[in-house]
Amino acid sequence: MEPTLRAGDHVLVYRWAYRRTRPRSGDVVVLRDPEDADRYLVKRVAETKPPDRVVVLGDNRAASRDSRHFGLVGVGSIVGKVVVRARG
Repeated sequence: MEPTLRAGDHVLVYRWAYRRTRPRSGDVVVLRDPEDADRYLVKRVAETKPPDRVVVLGDNRAASRDSRHFGLVGVGSIVGKVVVRARG
């Protein structure tokens, strides 16, 4: 997610952000890695697809593994919305 986030940065994640609303384009979210459920990814929502899918992209497009690689992501895979980030 460089340049938005760098290695060593800390984030505060609002886990209930999408209990009643859908993710919006531009939201930075934490989601379970679709290819390894033990890992988490931080990505930006590019667009939402009805009824329950989103396209996520990394800010560093040249080095990002995102929806261009693994496809649409189910909203249920999103852990929460990044609301605060602090430089590490």
